[in-house]
Amino acid sequence: MSPAWRVASPYCLALAPQVNSPEPVWYVGCKTLDGEDKLFYSQTYFDIHYPDLARWTKSIPGAARSCFVTFGQHLGYFACAPGHGSIWAGIPSELEDTVRKSFDAPSCVSLGMKDAWFVLYPDGRLAWNFHGHYSALNKILADVVAGSVTYVAISPYNKEHYFIAFRDRSIKYNFKGAPAEWMRLMTEVFDIWAAARLQMQQSPPPQLHPQPYLSVQEPQPYLQQQSPNLKKASPLLVASPTSPPVIPGTPLPMYTSPVQQSVVPIVTYANKAQERSAINVPMELPGDTLLSAPILVPGHDEISSTKKKKSFLSRLF
Repeated sequence: MSPAWRVASPYCLALAPQVNSPEPVWYVGCKTLDGEDKLFYSQTYFDIHYPDLARWTKSIPGAARSCFVTFGQHLGYFACAPGHGSIWAGIPSELEDTVRKSFDAPSCVSLGMKDAWFVLYPDGRLAWNFHGHYSALNKILADVVAGSVTYVAISPYNKEHYFIAFRDRSIKYNFKGAPAEWMRLMTEVFDIWAAARLQMQQSPPPQLHPQPYLSVQEPQPYLQQQSPNLKKASPLLVASPTSPPVIPGTPLPMYTSPVQQSVVPIVTYANKAQERSAINVPMELPGDTLLSAPILVPGHDEISSTKKKKSFLSRLF
């Protein structure tokens, strides 16, 4: 297999149950050995079983790096991307309620067996309910430092399979019983990732050397520092995202949440005419340009005063 088709560093790994397909549907967003970000998934069956999800991921720029996807049982799924909201179908009601009540869109959601779920937010907050499954992962999450987890995936068809990545680029997983060919490829990726992390830890921090050829410039007395004119922003009205209601007995709907809101500032108009005043307009000059003294142009009142003085002196002499 050429480097262009081999995974070097995964961004997202997701496995779906085997439903009317020769093998479980899989999805991988990754960086390949040739340095490109690419998106791989099961041919044909990903588009057939998850048509809305397939169209959504194809519409996201840089989906391989930005999209986070997880599959659940009975063709359920959840996907999200920073700046592009979320899309889901067939998720547990407990998870849906948690997502709806949060203003922030999740950065990662995982679906497992028997309505097990996990959710992670961009600020590091996380919540989960495994309903007694994934015992090893449950212990890991109970002991982690807040903000240290960056990604979690739990298997929707094996109650102990999981994958977790941390902010320090370390990982933990249990893929016991996974296909040998797939596991061999992923093990190579994990080994490369571990070697890169070890190399980063052993590299000495960069040292800053003084640069004597950079002389300190003397202050320029003819340039006066001006304070910027600051104006406080008006309060903004932010609308809360809403999603369509779920009607029992209907097919699973596709949700897009949160809705991207347009924020319009409140503009206040004064009743009286605006007074004219001088406005300081900041401007930039070339580095070697000197400011010349201002040229005074006599005004009308000054000319009239000079003529009166000359007329008065002519009368005396």
